[in-house]
Amino acid sequence: MTINYTQITNLYICLYADCIPVRGAQRSSICDLTRGNIFLFQSEYFEILEYLITERIGRILEKIESNEEQQNIKKFIELLYENEFITFRNDQSEFPAIKDSWESQCRIQNAIIDIDHKVHDFEKIFNELDNLGCEFVQLRIFSDLIDLDELTRIISLSKNKSIESIEIIIKHNISIPDKEYILFLENEPSIVNLTLHSSLTDRIIKINYELDDSRKLIFRNINIVSKNINSHMHCGIISIKNMTPPSTATFLENKLRNGCLNGKVSIDYNGEIKNCPSMKHSFGNINEFRLNEAIEDSRFQTHEYINKDQIKVCKDCEFRYVCSDCRAFLEVPNDIYSKPLKCGYNPYVAEWSEWHLIHEKKYAIQHYGFMF
Repeated sequence: MTINYTQITNLYICLYADCIPVRGAQRSSICDLTRGNIFLFQSEYFEILEYLITERIGRILEKIESNEEQQNIKKFIELLYENEFITFRNDQSEFPAIKDSWESQCRIQNAIIDIDHKVHDFEKIFNELDNLGCEFVQLRIFSDLIDLDELTRIISLSKNKSIESIEIIIKHNISIPDKEYILFLENEPSIVNLTLHSSLTDRIIKINYELDDSRKLIFRNINIVSKNINSHMHCGIISIKNMTPPSTATFLENKLRNGCLNGKVSIDYNGEIKNCPSMKHSFGNINEFRLNEAIEDSRFQTHEYINKDQIKVCKDCEFRYVCSDCRAFLEVPNDIYSKPLKCGYNPYVAEWSEWHLIHEKKYAIQHYGFMF
C-alpha cells in the first residue's frame, strides 16, 4: 500500500488503542484486541515503532539521513497502515491508551474438579462455587466411575446458579454409540466443550444445527482423542495452539495477573482444595472445609499475582500476554518465578521445540516423575 507522505507530513502516527505492541527478545507482536489477532515483527523495529509516535511524520523522516533506512521505515509504516494498526491524525489525544486495569465482580471465576475413584459431594461444591460467583467449571474424569446418567445428575446440580458454562473431559466408553453422546450434549446447553479421552482413534463429531437469526450455522463439537488422560499430570502444556486469542479482558488479565491461576480454585480427585490439582499444597479437604475459607488463606492468593513480566524467560516472550502459564510444573522446580516446564518456545531465537526433548529440562522432568 502506497502512502502519500507529502499529504501527511504534519500529522502524527497514532496506534489504535486496541492494537497493543508487546516487545519480545527476537520478535515482537501487536495484539489486535478487537479482531483477536497477533501480528509478529522483528524486535529491531519495536524501538522504531516507539519513535514513530513521538513526533510528526515529516520531522521524523527528516532526521533519517540514509535513504535506504528511510525506505525501510516507510515500508514498516505502510505495513502497519495496511493491517489497520495505525492511522494519521493531527491530535494524538484522540487515541488514548487503554488503561492497565483488570477487575472481576466474582471472587472465583473458574474451577477445576477432578474425579477418579470417588464422587465428590457436588451439591455442596456447586453451592459454594455459587456463593463465590464462579462462572466456569471444568470436570476432568479420569476413570470409568461416571456414566452419562450420573454425569447428567451432577450437571443438574449446577443449574440456577452462577455457573454459566461447563467443560467436560471424560473417558470414552466404546459401548456408548455416538448418538448417545450427541443426545447428551444436546440436552445440556451449559456444556461448552466435551472431550472423550482414551479412545482407540482421534476424531471429531460435529453436530450441526439450523441457522440462527444472523444466518450463521450453529454447531458444537465432541472431541474424541486417543490420549489417555488419567491424572492431573497432563495439564500445563504451553503451545501455539493453546494461545488465547487476544481480547481486552483476557489480554489485561494475563498482563496483570496469572493467566492460569487468577480467580481459580480446584478440587483434586481426593477432595483436596488447591490452586490447581497439579500443585502440591492443599488448603484443606472439601469434606472438612468450605471453599471460601480455603481461598482466603494468604498462601492461596500468592500465585494469582505472579504475572508473565515476573517470570524468567517469559518476560522476554512476545506471546506472554496471550499465554495461560503454569505454576505447577516448573523448569526450575524450587523457583516460583521459573519458566513453565512444558513450554518448548525459546523467545531468544523465536523457535518452538518439543519441550520434553530439551536437555536443560531433564532434571525437572525427572523431578516431577514424567515418563517418556
